[in-house]
Order: sequence, then C-alpha cells, then structure tokens
Amino acid sequence: MQRLGVRAKLAYVVPSIVAWAGISAAGIHPTIAGVIIGLVTPVRAWLGLDGFMTGVRHELKHLEQLPPGALSSHELADGLRHIGAARREAISPAESLIETLHPWIAFGIMPVFALANAGVAISGGSLDSASWSVVTAVTVGLVVGKPIGVLLASWLTLRLGIGTLPTGMTFRHLVVLGVVAGVGFTMALFIAQLAFTDARLLAAAKLGVLAASGGAAVLGLVLGRLLLPQVDSAGAAPTADDAESSTEA
Repeated sequence: MQRLGVRAKLAYVVPSIVAWAGISAAGIHPTIAGVIIGLVTPVRAWLGLDGFMTGVRHELKHLEQLPPGALSSHELADGLRHIGAARREAISPAESLIETLHPWIAFGIMPVFALANAGVAISGGSLDSASWSVVTAVTVGLVVGKPIGVLLASWLTLRLGIGTLPTGMTFRHLVVLGVVAGVGFTMALFIAQLAFTDARLLAAAKLGVLAASGGAAVLGLVLGRLLLPQVDSAGAAPTADDAESSTEA
C-alpha cells in the first residue's frame, strides 16, 4: 500500500485488524501487531511545511485573480479541495495519527493502563535475592542498556551508510535520547508480564521499571542541560518532517 502511494489513514484499518487477529491467533502477544503496524504506516510527508505553504498561496492567488462575481461554486470547491489535499500532506499519515490519537491516549488509555498494570505489591516487607536480581537487571537494562543500544545501533547505521543524522544533530543528542529512552512504561510492563508468571518476581520487575523510569528521567534532564546547546544549531531542522528531509540529500 505504501508502494502504491495509499495515503488515506482509514485504508490501513482493515489490514491492521487482519494483522492483529492473525498474530493473536498464532499465539503471539497481540501488542507485537502494534509494533508491526507502526513500522508500516507511512512516516514521510509528501509536501511538508514548505510545500503546504506554497500550495495554499497558489490557490489563494488563483482565487484572488478571478474577476468579481466570477467565482463559481465549482471553482471554490476545487480550490478548497486542493487546499485540503495540501493540508493533509503537510504532515505524514503517522504523525497525523499521533496528533489525532494523542488526547485519547494521554488522558484515557494511559491512565487506565497505569491504574491496571503499574501497581507494585510487595508483601513481607523485604525483597529476597531473586527479586533483588530482577529489580537490578531491569533497572540496569533500562538506564544503561537503552543508551548503549541507541548509540551502537546509530553508529552501526551510520558506518554502513544506511542512514545519516538530521542536520544539526550530533552524538550528544543521541546520548540524551538513549537515556530518555530508559523511561520505560508500557512496553516494559508488557514484557515483564510476559516474562514472569511468579507474582513476586513480576512485582519486582514493575518496581525496577518504575525506579529506572524515575532515574532515567532525572539523568536525561541533567545530561540535556550539560550536553545540549541552549540555542538551536545553525541549519537545524525545526520539525520532524524537516529533519527527515534533511537526510535525503
């Protein structure tokens, strides 16, 4: 569908449901379907901000140049249709979905998920050695493993020539990005539920996720203040779409 240039977001709903149902029927956790669907959703805007502004100016100029009283409903509808297409393609379908779903996720789904899954109940007052091992492993994995993974994957991608960093971005940004990625919540808790059937170890894993998230958040804030410039770099992309475009040269 991407190769054919399908841009309508609703067109991806049915294939997404089929993918979710198939993965669930195969005995794989259906959240994996969400990862796959996210990867196949178009992430590039056809026009971007500059193309949107150019298209809208062109249509407005065309309408202004018509003689008084010569603007028919057909011409107006045609101009509005072109403006609507430019508006739709100013951002990618993936970003459009993010913006559309964000209020529902931030104020509905996430609070419900947090209340249902983030509770940590530890009885007996102290953790045994196995529980401490799980807490330590989860915390180190998120706070240390995430930055290392982000840096190594980015370095390998750059060395192989698969990708380039957006204009204005350096490895200092990737360090901060990797640390912030250690703020694990939804996927970390999902994986913990899949990994541990023992309620005691699951509670320890949740405790490790919460501890790591707090530590990564504070560490990311400190490193961001120390490593990143207080002003934008010359030529740095102002939006995500501009950053994507800056790597295509």
